[in-house]
Amino acid sequence: MKMRALCAAALLAPALALAGRPLNTEDASTLEDTACQLESWVNRSRGNVSDFSFAPACAAFGVEWQAGGLRTRESGSSATTALFVQGKHAFRNVDDGAWGVGVVAGLTRFPRREAESGWGDPYLIVPVSLGLGEDKDTRALLHLNVGAARVRDEGRNLTLWGVAVEKPVTARLTLLAEAFGENAARPFLRAGGRYTLFDKFDVDLTWVTRSGGTKDDDFWSVGFHWETDPLSR
Repeated sequence: MKMRALCAAALLAPALALAGRPLNTEDASTLEDTACQLESWVNRSRGNVSDFSFAPACAAFGVEWQAGGLRTRESGSSATTALFVQGKHAFRNVDDGAWGVGVVAGLTRFPRREAESGWGDPYLIVPVSLGLGEDKDTRALLHLNVGAARVRDEGRNLTLWGVAVEKPVTARLTLLAEAFGENAARPFLRAGGRYTLFDKFDVDLTWVTRSGGTKDDDFWSVGFHWETDPLSR
């Protein structure tokens, strides 16, 4: 497995819990208690490299609990390159008003790393979301993230950040764009859309590139988001 795949997993794993597929930037909202969701996606880049991700979540006691993993296939072989567990709480849910704020905390594991490959790389993200418009069905949403992550094998801390906007253009189609990254490194840029096939089931397609990067940094991402009603209803 090439180091490129491991580096991508290390950067993207702290943001696997997404602001509604396919954004990496977190939003200030959570599932209702006893509701669950499943998100899965494939990232396909040049050089015959594919990343497959699977991330189920359920909410209880005001916290959205999520776990997931990333499996990378390259040059005919595949391996699990990242795992994570986390909790997310919205102190103020953007779905309930004009703005929201929350916190996300979790642990990651990178099984293919040569050193410190077990559980223990922690991260913390604070998402702030703003509703741009009065009508909740048609308004744009702006999401801002700041956070930190610990890279144990390198003995250093990362500053995580993200900025994203999503805007419904029809009853089913939402356009999305974002920039995200760590420290002062060149950011990743994403653009694309999300489409609702039926109630609580969305599919998405986006293109991701890196500012000032090479073609090897570019990839397509396709996935889905499926959500259930609260079980207690």
